[in-house]
Parts: sequence; C-alpha cells; structure tokens
Amino acid sequence: MSTQPGTTERSEPDPGTVAYDLDTTSTRAVRHGVRQALGRYRGLVVDDAVLVADELVSNAHQHGDAPRACRLELTRRGSLRIEVDDASPRQPRRRTPDGTGGRGLLLIDRLASAWGVRNHADHKTVWVELALNREGNHAPHLAAARTWHNED
Repeated sequence: MSTQPGTTERSEPDPGTVAYDLDTTSTRAVRHGVRQALGRYRGLVVDDAVLVADELVSNAHQHGDAPRACRLELTRRGSLRIEVDDASPRQPRRRTPDGTGGRGLLLIDRLASAWGVRNHADHKTVWVELALNREGNHAPHLAAARTWHNED
C-alpha cells in the first residue's frame, strides 16, 4: 500500500469535514458531495475524485461490515482527503483484474497522491489523498494501469 510516512492522522473530524453514514446514505449522494466539495475545480481532477470516492464506498458496501461511514475534507495542502470506515477486519488487497473485478485498488493506487489503512479496535479506516493542483489528463493513468496489469 502507498501509506506515506508523516501523513497526519486525525481521530476527530475537522470542522470543515463532510461526514456521511454509509448505511443510510446512497453512493450517489456521496458522489454528489464530492462534486460539491470540489465546486471550484473542473475537469479530470473532479472526475478522478468522484471515481475514487465511488470505489471506496462501493468496496465498503461489498467487502465491509456495518457500521460504515465516509468523510470528505479539503486539506490545507491542496488535496481532497477521503476516509471510509467499516467494521470488517478484512484488509483491502490488490488482485489481478479479471471479469469479476480487481480494478478498484489499482485505480486508487494510480490516482491517489497517497492512501493507506488505519486499523482500530472495532473498525478500519481506508483513507485516500488526491492532489487537486495536478495537471494532465487520463492518458498517464491509463498507461500506468496497462503497465501494472502487464507486469502481473
């Protein structure tokens, strides 16, 4: 995993953090929340953030246990931090993509500035930081994904 040393971890949400109870909030509402949080941004950075949030929330529903929660925060470092909690002890793992999936963590790994997992006594938090000031287009992401896939 791409856990970055020195990344600030928080136990309490920042006052500017938007929180969702994923057991009562739709994935669509979280995607909308990402777009709202990134209102002044346009283009691929927003598309990438929505894709990553959707993947994290979907993974929590598919592989995690209730209770589930999501937090979105714009950091002072110019990134969007997405945190998703679930009560399952199972850890995220990359696998070779096939017809049943396996692309989610590959996408997250390629699009995120940093990501990782924090384990707690009763739940885990999968967190992602996405740089909002980067330039470029999807072509580098796709080239990197093809390279990673071909290495397996």
